[in-house]
Amino acid sequence: MMSVFHHVLDEVEGLSNKHPPVSHLHTNCLCDAVIALLKVPLSFQRYFFQKLQSTSIKLALSPSPRTPSEPIPVQNSQQLTLKVEGVIQHGSTPGLFRKIQSVCLNVTSVLQSKTAPDYKIPLDSKTNEIEQRVEPHNDFFSTQFLLNFSILGTHVVTVEASVVDESGIEWKTGPKTVVSVKSLEDPYSQQLRHQLQQGGPQPTPQRSSYIRF
Repeated sequence: MMSVFHHVLDEVEGLSNKHPPVSHLHTNCLCDAVIALLKVPLSFQRYFFQKLQSTSIKLALSPSPRTPSEPIPVQNSQQLTLKVEGVIQHGSTPGLFRKIQSVCLNVTSVLQSKTAPDYKIPLDSKTNEIEQRVEPHNDFFSTQFLLNFSILGTHVVTVEASVVDESGIEWKTGPKTVVSVKSLEDPYSQQLRHQLQQGGPQPTPQRSSYIRF
């Protein structure tokens, strides 16, 4: 491209010194310059228009429902431990242009349907939004998340993975996995609520060996 620029500049300067503007020679010089520039091939590298490096992630969640439509049961007074395992799958030339430094996992939960009883439960947190980065070993990674479902009802949990290269740039490679969790009332709170509604005596709080300490 630079050599064509220098050639066109020499032609224009030669015409300016020999012939006064504007003649048919200047018009022909302009046409020749445009044709010469159009003949220069683009200098883009192959990876701008060819898919030479392919990277994908396969995720596995635990616990997993028995069927895709069945939600995972959990008591609202307890936290759910969600284990995320994954394998990085490469194409024919792994690490050709970018190398994987870590995998970024984003876990979010949204309340889909809420159980509407006539009582209130103290809420510690309404939603879950957790981000964690894991360094893979031999293209395998594993981590855990503690999720809180204090609101009774059905929650939709989304786990999305992305790749972070050595320069710290995050690539939205996916995948995005969705599971359903159903928050249930624990038996003790349910018994207490029933007795309060019936106007009976409150149950004796459960004692443990740690109370005296």
